[in-house]
Amino acid sequence: MKMRILFLTHLVPYPPVSGGAQVSADTLEVLSTLGEVDACAFIPWWRPADVETFRRKTHRSFVLPLRRKSTLFWVKCAMEGKPYYIFRDYTAEMERAVRQMVAGCTYDLVIIDTLTMTAYTEEIGLPRVLQEHNVEWYVVDSYTRLQGKMWYAYAGRREGQLIRRYEIKECVRSNAVVVLSEEDRGRLRNLGVGTKIEVIPPTVRTRARKTDGEEGVILYVGTGHWPPAADGIRWFLREVWPRIKRKHPSAEFWMAGVPPRGLKKREIPQCVRMLGYVEDLEILYQRAKVFIAPVRVGSGVRLKILHALARGLAVVSTSAGCEGTGAVDRVHMRIADTAEDFAEAVVEILKNRRLADQLGKAGQTLVQERFHPKVKEEKWKLLIEEVLAGRN
Repeated sequence: MKMRILFLTHLVPYPPVSGGAQVSADTLEVLSTLGEVDACAFIPWWRPADVETFRRKTHRSFVLPLRRKSTLFWVKCAMEGKPYYIFRDYTAEMERAVRQMVAGCTYDLVIIDTLTMTAYTEEIGLPRVLQEHNVEWYVVDSYTRLQGKMWYAYAGRREGQLIRRYEIKECVRSNAVVVLSEEDRGRLRNLGVGTKIEVIPPTVRTRARKTDGEEGVILYVGTGHWPPAADGIRWFLREVWPRIKRKHPSAEFWMAGVPPRGLKKREIPQCVRMLGYVEDLEILYQRAKVFIAPVRVGSGVRLKILHALARGLAVVSTSAGCEGTGAVDRVHMRIADTAEDFAEAVVEILKNRRLADQLGKAGQTLVQERFHPKVKEEKWKLLIEEVLAGRN
């Protein structure tokens, strides 16, 4: 008899055009090899959503357009002691759908993909595994510290406190927690979470690099919808890019993905191309000379870095950006945290083909060894077996 699994994921993960979508899609692929999977998810408005593929990958599915509440809802949440980040997307309709699925089927366990979906599991008496793409409290706390506005600092601290309390509770309620990196396991342990925490890294397959890239092209792939990513891009454009242009006047910066919200045309310098959503990123990876990850807030694993490394593309990242990859500075990539050091690292790669090749080859090897799909498959299988054995 096949195992029956309920998979609750925040957003329809197809096509897997973002790091979070890829983690969710890869997890669903693995679970479907272990049993029959029913799933629930929201349809985002800011990127394509291939609902048909999602339905083909599952036995039964329920999808609902995401309707996010305004930031004014934060006041209500704060007064009620609830984290806005979790409940801004909550709908009674999704809760009814989850309850109906549980009532209509005998599931062996529920996999909750992202902390957001725990809001629909209060009354589900099933063995549960919570997969955290990031330690959300840490992200909010770190991001808040970077903001200079007093009102934002107050709101961020309050939200961070509420998420921290909620995150601890949901981790403790779970039979097991999955994180993407050792750093995140350490953060949860430091919060006092005694639940079993398994590190299951994301998966990426290496691909051949067919060109040396175009002279001076610097690539970033990400979305301005995620505040830490938006912060990183603004920092790069404001602090790093002018330094690069002074040292390498012919450099070009290409950003693929939704630009940071509110970014004005006058804030976009010359030789910067905001490409928006790009369906085929492969072309960009091949044309770029160097890939950057100017993220100033850590947690989780930045999948776009892994994709760049997997293609033999030299990478420059902050320490926070490359967290969880196991990369070593000057071995697998360049790691720099100040604007001056970051700019120097980018220019060094643009001017030194030999260094770019060395970093690219070492990065490919790192991805092959640490992030091969087989690693994820084996770890999920063993974890589920352990969780179900503990129920008996």
